[in-house]
Amino acid sequence: MVDTLDLQIINALQIHPRVSWAQLGRILRVDPSTISRRWSTLTKDRKVWTSCFEGAGARSQEPTVSALVEIRCAPGRRGDVIAELARQGPIFSVHCTSGPRDLYIMISTHSLLSMDRYIDENIAVTPGIVGTRTHYLRTIFLEGSGWRLQALAEDQVKALHHLRPSDPPVERKAAYRDIIDALGTDVRRTTAELQRELGRSLPVLSRDIDALLAASWVRWRVDFAHTLLGWSAGAVLWLNVQHPDLERIVASFRQLNQVRFCASVTGEANLAVFLWLHNLQELDEIESKLGAVFPRVLIKDRWIVPRIAKRTGYILDLDSRRLRYVPVSSQPVFED
Repeated sequence: MVDTLDLQIINALQIHPRVSWAQLGRILRVDPSTISRRWSTLTKDRKVWTSCFEGAGARSQEPTVSALVEIRCAPGRRGDVIAELARQGPIFSVHCTSGPRDLYIMISTHSLLSMDRYIDENIAVTPGIVGTRTHYLRTIFLEGSGWRLQALAEDQVKALHHLRPSDPPVERKAAYRDIIDALGTDVRRTTAELQRELGRSLPVLSRDIDALLAASWVRWRVDFAHTLLGWSAGAVLWLNVQHPDLERIVASFRQLNQVRFCASVTGEANLAVFLWLHNLQELDEIESKLGAVFPRVLIKDRWIVPRIAKRTGYILDLDSRRLRYVPVSSQPVFED
């Protein structure tokens, strides 16, 4: 398991993924060698992993479409279906869930037509799948790359934000792409390592990395084995919200640390909310508060998520530890 210091280190790197151990040691008041040793253990044990990639449309400037797809499996075939879907690059997340569907996946493509064709030609025909249902995402209000552990004091959070570069690049240079690819599965690779790999000077690499840290179109993620850190289940609430209430409801969800993602969607419900839960009783508490504050909101459906088999390109084991990475072939609009 992990302790308070481990949580603080993970939280700190969510805010500033390339903060030096010396800087972080001063903020946490812990010896930098201790922080380095803890981080090495967390990553070696596959409890924590990192990723860096360009956001939606960053390369081509073309619009990107994302969807949640429900999947029904033939009896006894769910494991085979998971293995097949997890290896496909456009599918960046695979979740086991409850109700009439067995799984749901998150997928991004470059258009509605390409999405429709991919689902029909690559997913629906998978042996073991007997049915699919697609929910297109409309407006993304909250998403996983902005989620934080909340293990730090307010002054520590401010100190980390102050250290993070704040001057975004004016343009998307081709040279940035190589750096992003080099940091793709380890955002803390040293500048010296990148110099040997990319053949550029240390000052230029340092400047470009700082620019990418400040770029809104680059995603820096620090993920972890959520079940080992106390989140035993997930849930999806499907809500029917009247538009005059939408802004206030989304603002309320921003205050709940259980909320990992929130977006308007197509279908009978118009708002989907993804939650991480320490226990299922938390869902009762959230629904009770939601009904008390927003009595006009209708809960159209609720799904329980006992397992996440793939998250943002990383295939996970039954303990939610990282197993291996599948490159994301179409940049996601969001990450759950």
